[in-house]
Amino acid sequence: MQLMNYYMDLRCSFDSNIENKPVKVTLEELGSMLYCTTRNVKLLLKRMAEQNWIKWTPGRGRGNASELTFLISTEEIISKEAMQLAQKGDFQGAIGLIHQLKEGEGLQESFSDWLFSYFGHNSIVKEERCTDTLRFPLFKNIYTLDPAQALYCADFNIITQVFDTLVRFNHQNGAIEPHLAHFWEVNEDHTLWTFYLRKGIRFHHGREVTAQDVKFTFLRLQDPEVNSSNTWLVEDIEDIMVSNRTTVHIKLKRSNVLFLKYTSICVAGIIPEDIYKENKQLFSRIPIGTGPFRVERNDEFICRLKAFDDYFRVRPHLDQVEIWFLPEELKESNQQEDWGQVISDHYGKMSLPGLSTKEEEWLQIEKVSSGSSLLTFNLKKQGPQQHINFRRAVDLIFGREQLIREMGGNRFSPSSSFLPDRFQADQIAPLDLILARKLLKEMNYEGEPVLLYIYEIHLEDSKWLQTQCAIVGIPLVIKVKTDSDMMRVEKILEADMIIYGVVMENDYDLHIIQMIKQTNSYLGVHLSDDMAAVADVKISEILADKNEAGRQKRVSELIDLLGQEFAFLFLIHRSYQTSYHSSVKGVTLNELGWVDFSKIWFAPTVEVASI
Repeated sequence: MQLMNYYMDLRCSFDSNIENKPVKVTLEELGSMLYCTTRNVKLLLKRMAEQNWIKWTPGRGRGNASELTFLISTEEIISKEAMQLAQKGDFQGAIGLIHQLKEGEGLQESFSDWLFSYFGHNSIVKEERCTDTLRFPLFKNIYTLDPAQALYCADFNIITQVFDTLVRFNHQNGAIEPHLAHFWEVNEDHTLWTFYLRKGIRFHHGREVTAQDVKFTFLRLQDPEVNSSNTWLVEDIEDIMVSNRTTVHIKLKRSNVLFLKYTSICVAGIIPEDIYKENKQLFSRIPIGTGPFRVERNDEFICRLKAFDDYFRVRPHLDQVEIWFLPEELKESNQQEDWGQVISDHYGKMSLPGLSTKEEEWLQIEKVSSGSSLLTFNLKKQGPQQHINFRRAVDLIFGREQLIREMGGNRFSPSSSFLPDRFQADQIAPLDLILARKLLKEMNYEGEPVLLYIYEIHLEDSKWLQTQCAIVGIPLVIKVKTDSDMMRVEKILEADMIIYGVVMENDYDLHIIQMIKQTNSYLGVHLSDDMAAVADVKISEILADKNEAGRQKRVSELIDLLGQEFAFLFLIHRSYQTSYHSSVKGVTLNELGWVDFSKIWFAPTVEVASI
């Protein structure tokens, strides 16, 4: 391993694509590259030559240049070493090596095929017991598994498998259903809520869930030291009283008819007070909940979930789920192999595996995402985006239908709402560069650069917008930001505009409130103080309205109000595909478009003898 590192350091000191081409070099020069003496350089070169990694021809006479020929690329050596480690069971070491690939490098095809053959369903029979494992790659890391800090879909999907909430919202019929709490009561003005817990529910470490854990969970969301972005969820809580081990009362400062729905959000997943206090730092990586899966391992390479045998509902059919975090560059490496029995493609970047050669063995679910991509304008920062003419001009420049037509992929339709079924064509601004120029001229726009922050997944759409902006004289500067950057309010406030995607996990009215009130919500952070104050008043009216139709009307009025000021723009709806092998049963998708691991199972391949 150490010799390989020396080789990679040496290879990186020379130009690319010089394999099998002799280069002139002295021992002294190699010594400075490898930070060692000429004596050690000779030993290293000898060992590398014995491995057939290089050919070394010493120069004649002291100080004369020698010839060094590289016989193997860094990609090939990483592939071989990683394969050896994986075959020994050192998957962490193998993935760590893969992450050393630099941009533009790829794995050897043979290793790529071998690596991806590890993914999918695997059954091991031992002592008459079959252990079913689903292993699949994820081309980004999990940011956090702490419900209080969660913001991204991948995080939420695992959190919902690890934690349970007091109640659950049924997206099919719109009903609130019992979960950790088997019953609840509320007073007439919706300011006092009482929850009665089921007895005997256990956390993953074996202790029974109590009302004190419920109290601690909600108080923790209020704690400034926790710095949760979801304090809006608990800002109305005035007091929490525990009557006994299974009864908890939550008193609110004001009427909130939606509070029951609040308790169904995975952010409000109940956590054990004792375990959290023992090691707060570890909890975000290896949390303890009550869910159908427990986290056995979670590091920069692998996240492993194991079925919780004592789960109070139905134990998962799968025994283990293993997620490998791989570099983005590998996404295109092996798209035609049957490596994954369940594959979700949210951004139209992947050809779904196996479909070209064994189409009859694969089934697909295609669904339009409940959500939309948005563009927000920073109304707290000085710049051209402060003028409504500029915001209207960007709306006219962003021709949704033209973008979809030209870029294709999983761009499904223009959006005028968060929900595709609420589409209204007359609310979509047609592409009109002439009117956009006129609006910019009226505001005396002088070509100031505009800073756009995005995630990498929105780079194609942003570059398309950049080209459109250039036509009318707007220099759009695009900055791709990391997940951690995009969670920080100070970074959000740096941008003039942000493009991002919103996926609706919750009920419609609740999601709108969350989108505005979340402390690091791009829309909420970018609202002017006046607009934020108006939104707060509207939200108070929504929370106090006991009539569902009345609440929906008020929510629509709030969105229309922000829309009239062009505080943000609806852009497009996307579709996503989930492809799964015919051997996979029980495939259901949650509201985030991810597969529910707790419900899938694999039909064994059994030959039935004819009778």
